[in-house]
Amino acid sequence: GDHGISMKVLAKASRLVGVDQLHIGTVVGKMSESEEEVLENLEAIRGPMYGLRPVLPVASGGLHPALVSKLLKVFGVDLVIQAGGGIHGHPLGTLSGARAMRQAVEATLEGYSLEEYARGHEELATALKTWLEPEAGGARDPTN
Repeated sequence: GDHGISMKVLAKASRLVGVDQLHIGTVVGKMSESEEEVLENLEAIRGPMYGLRPVLPVASGGLHPALVSKLLKVFGVDLVIQAGGGIHGHPLGTLSGARAMRQAVEATLEGYSLEEYARGHEELATALKTWLEPEAGGARDPTN
């Protein structure tokens, strides 16, 4: 973002003062930065730094189950995914939204495409239809 100081510098300063978690950009959703910038920020909070513990990266802003695979590809599995609208905006309710997010993580970690995994998981199938299929009102902002 354009706030007068590099996010990489803010990430390093945050780590120096002992921050546990930090939003460092997302690469997808409505708070996305370039993958290159996010990877630089990841290095700042995870890379070697005088024996300091790494900081847990946070991603948020317009996230939903259809975006999980990309997030895990970029960030790895040590990540906080804040997906309020992507959970609470699920047509079958909040519990189904939470299940759909978990199913998206499971699919990705087990090497399945989301579409393939959704065939046996109603919550994920509904989420993909909701956020990806234009004829079903998809590609919408889940926080609206």
